[in-house]
Parts: sequence; C-alpha cells; structure tokens
Amino acid sequence: MMNRNSRLWWQILSASFVIFLLSFVAMAETDPNPDSPTPVLISESKDSLRALATSPDRLGRTNLSSLKSRAFMPNSRVVLYATNFEFLADEGANSIRLYVEDAKGRKYRFPVLDVSPLRGQQWVYALTVELRDELGFWEQPEADGDVLVGITWRGLASNRVRLAFGKTGGNIKDDEGAVPTPFPTSPINNPGSGQQPDAVGYLYSGDRVRFLEQATFGPTPALDERIRRIGLRTWLAEQFDAPYPTNPYPNIPLMPTNISDECRATTNCARDHYTQYPLQNWFFKEAFYGDAQLKHRVAWSLSQLWVVSGVDTKQSSHMIAYHQLLSKNAFGNYRTLMNDITLNPGMGNYLDMVRSTKNNPNENYAREILQLFSVGLFMLNQDGTLQRDA
Repeated sequence: MMNRNSRLWWQILSASFVIFLLSFVAMAETDPNPDSPTPVLISESKDSLRALATSPDRLGRTNLSSLKSRAFMPNSRVVLYATNFEFLADEGANSIRLYVEDAKGRKYRFPVLDVSPLRGQQWVYALTVELRDELGFWEQPEADGDVLVGITWRGLASNRVRLAFGKTGGNIKDDEGAVPTPFPTSPINNPGSGQQPDAVGYLYSGDRVRFLEQATFGPTPALDERIRRIGLRTWLAEQFDAPYPTNPYPNIPLMPTNISDECRATTNCARDHYTQYPLQNWFFKEAFYGDAQLKHRVAWSLSQLWVVSGVDTKQSSHMIAYHQLLSKNAFGNYRTLMNDITLNPGMGNYLDMVRSTKNNPNENYAREILQLFSVGLFMLNQDGTLQRDA
C-alpha cells in the first residue's frame, strides 16, 4: 500500500499532467497570425533614402556597408536588397512586383528575375531586377536621373527608395514622411506577429470582420463573438459539418417549356414557375438567416464561375436544380462538379447542349468548359505560369 508521501506525490504528478494537457489543447486552439509582414526595401545607410543596390556580378562578393552610390543603365540588371518576408516553400520572384515612378509621375513595372536570401543573413533577400518596363503603357522611362522604386508582395506595399537611372540626381521628390531603412543586423520584428496587448480573441477584431466578409454574407455581432471565443479552425470545422440549407429549397415542379395560357392567366403561376423569384427569395433568406454561411457563400462563388443565365433559362425548377448541384459540390471534388453541371438542364439550355445533335453539333459548351470552367487551353505549372517546351 502507498504511504502518505507517495499518495501526495502521485496527486501532484497527476495534477501537473492534467494542467499540461489543458495547456497543450489551449495552445493547439490558438489561431496563427493571418497577416503577412510588410516588405522593406533597404537603403544605403541610416542617413540615406537611396536604394542599396549592386550589379549581379558583385552579389556575395561586396561589403554592402561600404557601397558607394552609382547609376544603372536601362536594360541592365541590378540587385536590390529587401527584408521582412515570410516565403512559402515554392514562393519566389513571381510573387514580387517592382514598381517605378519617374519625375513626370509616370509609373512603370520592372521584372523581378530572382529572389534569394543572403548567406549567413537569411532575413535579407537579394532581388535581381531588369531595368526595363514590362507593362508597355508608356514608352520606356528616360535615363535622366533618380526614380522612386518600391515593391509589392501579397498585396502589401513596401517603402520607396531612390535608384539612379542613367545618372544620379534629378527633380523627383521623396515620399512624404519617408525615413531611411538601413541594412538590418537581425530580423525585423513583425508588429503583426504574436498576440498584442490590444488584441481581442482571434488577434484583432478587424481580422475577424474581414474573415467574415469573405467567408459569410456579412459579419454579425453573434458571429464575431463566436469566432472570438472558439477561433477560426473550430468555426470552420462546424461549418463543414453544418446541415444545409437552413431554409428548405422551394419545391417547384417541372412545367412545359412554353408557358400555357392557363398559367399566364393565374396570378402567381407564371411568377413561381417561369421566373427567378422563388430562387432569389430563398437565396437571400438563406444568406440573411441561414446557419451554414460558408457553404452558401462557396455555392454563390461557384455560381460566379459556372454561370447560367436566369434570362435564357426560364423555368424556376431548372435554376433551383442548378443551385442544388453547386451547394452539393461546394466542399467536394471539382471533377465531380464538372460532370454534374454538364448534365444539368439549366446549363444545357444556356450553353446550347440541348440543341447539339449528331448532324449539327454545337461546340459552345465544349469550348467554355475548356476556356472558362477549368484551367484553360494550356498546361500550367503549380504557380500558374505556362508550361513551355524549353
């Protein structure tokens, strides 16, 4: 039998283990920071607003702290330096855009050819760019002095710094409030990372509202409070399992293609069977009051891709069946959705499959399923760029 001290130690160990498990669960429910850091273009020094820049042949062989300002000629390649990125595994130069403004206020975009971390200072990245405009809206910029350059990444814009284009100097003015951004000796602390003192629940209330604007048909105090308490992942798990719809679909029977005189003469027959009124009424009722908001929003998003006209498709029953397929496949397999929509009478009428025969084939739907409803006519890489022979 255990003596008194042994029982005491056993109780202490058991309590510690329970506390550890509860802490682990609490940490597991903590949502990660959804905000990407804002990129920063590095300037020459703490007293300069001029870009830290080198030629590609000097990359890795130059003491960056002793660089002197120089000009770069059109169509040449230059290496700029930036920090405060959190790249995904396959994310690279194609995720960054370099924008340029000259003294006339004209804006250009120069191609970013490569991005790579510096050896021993992985928080700083070397961006190899080519000094030519790739948009073609204006003629190529004149090489007559400083331009302002800035980068964007994931929709976030960096600071802007000067770059000598053709020669140093010129009439361009620095951005109001611009400050030097010298070479960082350590990673920049991202103000968006970690829980901040003014954060409430899931980071910031603005993050929750923005999420609800994208995943539902609008934030409500009740939805915001729930996500604040349970976090995004738990809420998403609930939504994936939520019964749908909250309000039953209209039960509209199939009618003859052409409306009869008897139906036309009845008060509600034409409205209920040959217009979009029943579906529209149900749709907004579900959007305003339905519980499975995520599925309803995804089904609506799919309807913006797999478009069927409510003008050409007269019958309410056809459009209701069409929306039922979208909601059925909202969280499913895209290939299954392609098959189901192909056999849907609403789509068959809208894109002419119903009128396609062996002796007179109609290629409207076949063309659209290649060009619009799937990845297009060309094979793509995982990042969306075209696959080429070379």
